Amino acid sequence: MSELVTTEFVLFLYAAYFGIEIAFAYDLLRIFRRVVGHNRLAMAFEDFLYWLWAGVKAFLMLYEYHNGHLRFYTILGVCTGIFLYTVSIGAFFVKYSAKLLNKTKSGAFKAAEKAGKRAEGVLEKPRRAAASKLYALKVLLGRKGRLFYRTVKKKLTVFRKMIKIILLKH
Repeated sequence: MSELVTTEFVLFLYAAYFGIEIAFAYDLLRIFRRVVGHNRLAMAFEDFLYWLWAGVKAFLMLYEYHNGHLRFYTILGVCTGIFLYTVSIGAFFVKYSAKLLNKTKSGAFKAAEKAGKRAEGVLEKPRRAAASKLYALKVLLGRKGRLFYRTVKKKLTVFRKMIKIILLKH
């Protein structure tokens, strides 16, 4: 083979590798979207950043190896790389990686929920003790005791709910 054909074949392989690389990067983005919830604006911003990165990388590849000229075999190489990656391992990679990460995430949330419930149980004992003391004070003081009891009970209830939200938040 002539040196020109060999060089073009090597550039075709580099373009195919580039296609695999950008397809893999987009699959990482897809996995991230499956694991972490997104709205449309966030997805649009992520897509913008991805395509900006891919475009700059493609421009740099063309500039470095082809002096900025667009060659058909380069486009064919990128498309071939994307196709080969997507057909071979792309779909399985996204599906099973997202499942694994979601299971890990849900397991971590379940463990945190158990810890939160235990902490809530620990906090429940002092609340009951304080409530019984407040009730005794309410009976002892009469009308003013009832007003004091309601105020303190509301504040303790709000405090307890805040702690519960903080502990069980995911």
